[in-house]
Amino acid sequence: MSAVKTIDGSVYLEMLRGGAAVLEANREATNSLNVFPVPDGDTGTNMSMTVGSVSTVQAGTLSEVATAAAKAMMRAARGNSGVITSLFFRGIARVFANAESADVRLVTSAFREGAKSAAAAVANPVEGTILTVMRECCSSDVVTDDIASLLDYFFEEADRVLAKTPEMLPVLRRAKVVDSGGYGFVRILDGMRRTLHGEKISGEGASASVEVKAAADFSEFADEDITFGFETLCLFDRDPKVTDEQIAEFRRYLESVGDSIVITCDDEIFKLHVHSNEPIEVLTRSLFIGTLRDAKIENLRLQHTALVENEDEPEDEEELAERKPYGIFAVASGDGMSDLFHELGADAVISGGQSMNPSTEDIVNAVNSVPCETAIILPNNKNIIMSAKQTADILDDTNVIVIESTTIPEGVSALMSFNSSRSPEENAECMSESMKTVRTLSVTRAIRDADIDGLAVKRKQYIGLVDGQLKFAADNVHDCIRDMISSFPDTELCTVYFGEDAKNSEAEATTALISEILGDDCEVVSIRGDQPVYSYIISLE
Repeated sequence: MSAVKTIDGSVYLEMLRGGAAVLEANREATNSLNVFPVPDGDTGTNMSMTVGSVSTVQAGTLSEVATAAAKAMMRAARGNSGVITSLFFRGIARVFANAESADVRLVTSAFREGAKSAAAAVANPVEGTILTVMRECCSSDVVTDDIASLLDYFFEEADRVLAKTPEMLPVLRRAKVVDSGGYGFVRILDGMRRTLHGEKISGEGASASVEVKAAADFSEFADEDITFGFETLCLFDRDPKVTDEQIAEFRRYLESVGDSIVITCDDEIFKLHVHSNEPIEVLTRSLFIGTLRDAKIENLRLQHTALVENEDEPEDEEELAERKPYGIFAVASGDGMSDLFHELGADAVISGGQSMNPSTEDIVNAVNSVPCETAIILPNNKNIIMSAKQTADILDDTNVIVIESTTIPEGVSALMSFNSSRSPEENAECMSESMKTVRTLSVTRAIRDADIDGLAVKRKQYIGLVDGQLKFAADNVHDCIRDMISSFPDTELCTVYFGEDAKNSEAEATTALISEILGDDCEVVSIRGDQPVYSYIISLE
């Protein structure tokens, strides 16, 4: 193959799509590299759903494609790894601004700017992570005028640095894995370089993307042009007996009856979006996947008619002016948790957390649904904080404050200290301070054997995390809880949130056990949270 001296918008878009496809094909491998043996390892899912959003980007000049891709990834970004990846490609877009094509020199500058942009967003960057892989892969000058050779070098350097991440980060060395985010980034580079070498990269993995809905002129087409009249969306807890081949066969059925098919799934969750004329049959045929959590069917023709009718109506200035001083937005999973945050005063609860982080666009849409001067966001998970912070870059007319809550109990404590009579700055300070008095204990089952800081964990054992750090392991759930609670004898208030897998009888026994350990001086409160992944989340104050 002849040398690739320059790339334009069409080639860059194919490179991005190739990177997305290879990453999606390695999504579960990326997930499996998460250090702790907790069943919420979702680095691969987050990165794949972020980069997969390039499927919405249209052809154009290099500048147009790079800008559109960066915006799509920014809105679709999920989790810290997804946000960091989106920032890398935002840096590339800045260098490609106003360019119709790029040579080796410009591509090198773009990658370096991408690495710099990603690192700048992390307050305390740590060596041995995706940031190190991004920076080092393009740090040396390469003597070539062939962009394909340049990408080969970037890929090889990234892979070499990735192999060294356990030497840089002790937690990786102890777990005997490389950095999961770095691994995902190397997969993206692999897809990009293989595309430049003329390889056609395709497959089911390339379709796992996040839909980014842009404003459109709906009067440009008539409703009779809508081939498939119904949109079906559903979310399942995936039955472990359902095979990937069965999912592939189901996809083939969907392709025969509809379009706009988006499937996102892992070992536990299955999400479907499809346009068809047979929504009931689609939903019925999907029931083999597992337990249906949520489903929605929309009539696209009626939506189209409503949009056309409303398109020329002027905005009601008086209605726009009626904005609340504050809007409170919390991220949580489980009906009980959602009800709790609503009862405490949250205006909206964004579904997500363990195993499925909401995207930046999900958070933006929630804030847009409640017109307010100041939006206070409670991520309640360390892997959602960066996505929440990106909303400020999108919402120009709203003051966005992200309270950096990393657990549900911290979010509850912060919300209880909110006072609408305070200024935004005072609320931010008070809410952040209130979280410091809370300790969070979490109990789940290990998904694999591990040895973390001298603690040997066996697959399916109950494991206990204290403020996100793995500290306890036991064969019996009550033994695990007993060891955890006994480490905090001076607790005055204990709140126990029961997960979706906890039966009422088990919940009562657990509450009694905790009350017995902490004694009469501690008030123990139990709440059914219905959260996934964690059987128990325990708040100590």
